[in-house]
Amino acid sequence: MPKRTRLAGALTLFAFLALTAPALASSGDRHASFKLCTNVCEVKRCEPHHPPLPWHLRALLWTCADDCAYICGHRLTDKADAGSESYHQFFGKWAFHRLFGIQEPMSVVFSLGNLAVNYRGLFNVTEYVRSDNGLQPWLIVAALLQINTWFWSTIFHTRDLPLTEKLDYFSAMMTVAYMLLYAIVRIFGLQTPKSRSLYCFKLAAAFGVFVLSHFVYVSSFAHFPYGYHVGVAMVLGLMSNVLWIFWTLSFYIRLPPVKIGSKVFTWPYPYPPRNPQLTARPSQANTPLVLVVLTMLAMSLEILDFAPIRRTIDAHSLWHLATIPLGEMWWRFLIKDANDLQAAEGGGRLPLSSASGLKQSTD
Repeated sequence: MPKRTRLAGALTLFAFLALTAPALASSGDRHASFKLCTNVCEVKRCEPHHPPLPWHLRALLWTCADDCAYICGHRLTDKADAGSESYHQFFGKWAFHRLFGIQEPMSVVFSLGNLAVNYRGLFNVTEYVRSDNGLQPWLIVAALLQINTWFWSTIFHTRDLPLTEKLDYFSAMMTVAYMLLYAIVRIFGLQTPKSRSLYCFKLAAAFGVFVLSHFVYVSSFAHFPYGYHVGVAMVLGLMSNVLWIFWTLSFYIRLPPVKIGSKVFTWPYPYPPRNPQLTARPSQANTPLVLVVLTMLAMSLEILDFAPIRRTIDAHSLWHLATIPLGEMWWRFLIKDANDLQAAEGGGRLPLSSASGLKQSTD
């Protein structure tokens, strides 16, 4: 079988699995004991003459049926704790102890932690990156998108509803796509502290059309195609990571040129006009590579999913915890990088070491 045919077959299989994954229900909500429990609960508690749910549950849009599913999920999990049953997910989620109606309290706390980190990132960008630096507006937009993403992550983990779910997923997709756009714009010099390429607008428009088209496509399904959506986001994030890895490698080796048609493209210097192989490396040269590796290690938590410890902390919440220090480190790098690129373009001395880089080039 030709290689091209095998590749097409593999991609078709991946697309099929990604699109059909949402149709597979969780084992818990298909369990006979769970179904019987919820049916009995709804008969006993959900008739109009029964007392309503407590106000704090109604305030977060819990229905009687939702409450029955919550109670019965924990009853089946009690059997798992006793060793007479396996641990199950229910409608894609483990059984968590809610707090005042909040479905996943620890994920909410860690999402707020990420929101705070990115809010501080926004403050640091406006405080420590000069307004005449062309990268400052790009970083401000990045911070605003991150803040929006973690706001909706907080709302979604507070109460999982179809609307909050889409707002969470769509916000994350916008952030991932934008960070890839920023990586392209920054690394290939389409936007520098002093100049902007005409391709910037075209590239940004293309990204905008792609993201909007993706939203329209996934919204056309009766059941949200989680697998496909996550797969697209992972590809975009991987592309961004690869670009930053090559950015780090360019300090150590001369990357080979790429020929497209009759044109030959060479990898740009990180801080032009300085040749990275002939000058001392700045302190942040290895930072993107280190952060990419740490991020990939943290993402393994999502792959190694496990039942929540004491029904409170699971792999997903630990992933949100890990992104707090990672977000802080990324902002330190991005701010220092923007300032050092401005110093290099202005002919000034490029700092070779700095603890944070926040106060570089702000005079």
